[in-house]
Amino acid sequence: MARVCDGNPLHLGHQARADGRWRLYAFADVDGSGLDAWAQWLAGGDDSPVVRYTPEGADVDSVFDVRAIYQQAHEDVDLMAVPAVFKPEVGPFRLTYLEKVYARLSEDEDIFAERAIDRGGAVVVARPDQYVAHVLPLHDTAALAAFFERNLLSR
Repeated sequence: MARVCDGNPLHLGHQARADGRWRLYAFADVDGSGLDAWAQWLAGGDDSPVVRYTPEGADVDSVFDVRAIYQQAHEDVDLMAVPAVFKPEVGPFRLTYLEKVYARLSEDEDIFAERAIDRGGAVVVARPDQYVAHVLPLHDTAALAAFFERNLLSR
């Protein structure tokens, strides 16, 4: 897999830091339309975990580290067209963080095939200790909202 912003080959699991945040790995559907809809919900839906549990005034990624993984080759992903939730503005200077978008490095390396991830899109939820806590279809936003309702307190 490669990081889209610089084409750097990386292992997704090696990118998480021990910083207390939940990880949401969003694996895109074939054309990316489902991922776009999911990202729009995550950024502004009333039942979105990011909206419900991120403290007022905190960076948008202070509770949830949200990353996108596209099926196409990294050079075919238009980083400027990627939803903003995957490119958060963070820190005191509100700099755009571009290192949360990934795609296929080569024809021989396809994480969707290697890990049997549904080509219709999926979301993998990892707890702060990196334990995979939930895997669900990309379109099932209600299940994702319900999962965090049982695990976090609203702001």
